[in-house]
Amino acid sequence: MKIAAIQMVSAPDLATNLAIAKRLIDQAASDGAQLVSLPEYFVQMGLHETDKFQIAEEFGQGPMQEMLAFKARQHDIWVAGGSIPIKTQDPAKVTNTALLFNPEGEVVARYDKMILSSCYSANLS
Repeated sequence: MKIAAIQMVSAPDLATNLAIAKRLIDQAASDGAQLVSLPEYFVQMGLHETDKFQIAEEFGQGPMQEMLAFKARQHDIWVAGGSIPIKTQDPAKVTNTALLFNPEGEVVARYDKMILSSCYSANLS
């Protein structure tokens, strides 16, 4: 199995980061990668600790997860989505979540990073 570990410098803007990740996934797949792994928090290099709340998604929906699922299906590859912010029941917290997508674009594994999850809270009042 050929594996691609993508390196990228993330920006504060989600759309920019998703566009870069798409291009890098496409390139890795065209080079024969069967598993593409993105870096932790590839979706944002926030300027403030609370920036992640602006882009956090519900599990199973949203542009970050949709892009990862689409690229897995498009290229018939496995995609390890680095990590992205996922909303929790507590609106003042998000999880730092790594998702693994199979070639059908389905999430087959989820890991919520426990060590940092307590750090990813903010006073949103």
